[in-house]
Amino acid sequence: MKRSQDRFKLNYQYRIVPSKEQLNQLNDWLYKLCRIHNLMLEERFNWWECNRTPVNACSICITHLPQLKDQPTYYSQKRATHWSRESHKYLYEGVHSQVIQEAIKRVEDTFNRFIKGDLNGKRSGKPRFKSVRRYRTFSIPQLKSDCLSVTANPHRTQNGGTRRDIAYVNLPALGQVKLIYHRPIPEGFTIKAALVSHRADGWYVTLTLEDKSVPSLKPPKIEAMEDNSLGLDVGLEKFWTASDGEVEPIQQHYRQSEAKLVKLANRKDRKPHKSASRRKLAKKISKYHQKLQRKRKQFHYESATRLVSRNEKVFFVEDIKPGNLSRKNKPKQDKHGKYLPNGQSAKSGLNKSINDAGWGQFLSILTYKAAKAGKSVVKVKPHHTSQVCSCCDRYQEKDLSVRIHKCLCGFVLDRDWNAAINIKKVGLGIFPTIKRRKRNRKVTTKEAYTVPT
Repeated sequence: MKRSQDRFKLNYQYRIVPSKEQLNQLNDWLYKLCRIHNLMLEERFNWWECNRTPVNACSICITHLPQLKDQPTYYSQKRATHWSRESHKYLYEGVHSQVIQEAIKRVEDTFNRFIKGDLNGKRSGKPRFKSVRRYRTFSIPQLKSDCLSVTANPHRTQNGGTRRDIAYVNLPALGQVKLIYHRPIPEGFTIKAALVSHRADGWYVTLTLEDKSVPSLKPPKIEAMEDNSLGLDVGLEKFWTASDGEVEPIQQHYRQSEAKLVKLANRKDRKPHKSASRRKLAKKISKYHQKLQRKRKQFHYESATRLVSRNEKVFFVEDIKPGNLSRKNKPKQDKHGKYLPNGQSAKSGLNKSINDAGWGQFLSILTYKAAKAGKSVVKVKPHHTSQVCSCCDRYQEKDLSVRIHKCLCGFVLDRDWNAAINIKKVGLGIFPTIKRRKRNRKVTTKEAYTVPT
């Protein structure tokens, strides 16, 4: 299905309360779609293993050349005129046809990113076969414009206020499903598609809304100047520090609940395998993790809203990759092959704090909120911004444990505040040079540059 990119779209998520029959049907759909996902992925892996060796790059005396097969595509697997319809007919019964097509489309997208890469040429990891517990979402690509029916609730609360409206959404092959209508759909938007997902505390539907009269949301082009820009430095002691000295305290949601989660995990491990008590505790742990995830996301939205409500028009942030920062240390071995201490025990705590902060999610939310408010976010390379003095541009190497920047010129400032000022300078292009030290200890200069979002 061709997806247009020139129209403004929104995603509104609601909780649904299916009946017993609908609940059984939803669980049956997830089981069948999971099996179809694994079968289609297996067919693609078989083709990949048999056809990825070029015939002109290896000896035919050693390498066996199997019979070449055509590459499985979305259309060939969607037609399903081969073995899948005949020997696995039960998997296709009762499931909406477009839902199956979207599941096959998901397999094609993940496999193409593995062998070809995305638009930027970056390849993702090898796709995995899904278990029933890990396959929790399916897509409905088309919905009728009048699929949502909302009626006013005639009952009143004890205080005399109005209750939430009664709403039902009509999903194909499922019928009318009750929906918790906690916020209304904006005027001018029509429902185009839906994404049904099973989570720890129930079922949710994400409705894709489209307004044809509004163009797609694009970040505006604003000329950055000294008075309309702000530099931001994210950290673990303070969530972010602005170039004007404002600080956002960090909220370590996972760290504060780590002891309770460990206690619940130990209780679960003592229960017999596949017992009802073990399943109850596992569900309780998953609900607790979901609660922490929602608290973290709410904190990110509130923090981004406070930044966007300021007078600045351009926000300079660090071009960081939290996934690379939280990687494990490489193992060290001596000449006899014995493993040596590599500092991973100390790094594991740092990795946990980095993942708990959620810098990547916050920066994506800030980019969206800024574009919606007519502002822009610019990513800059943060090389040595915490090592260079923002007053005299002197390079002074510091360890992470040093939280106060003290320069030989007499300038004393908080380390994160100093880095935020340097990030703003790099974004504005007024940072003169950044001195980098190589392994041979020779000092070289390299100009800083920005990366457009």
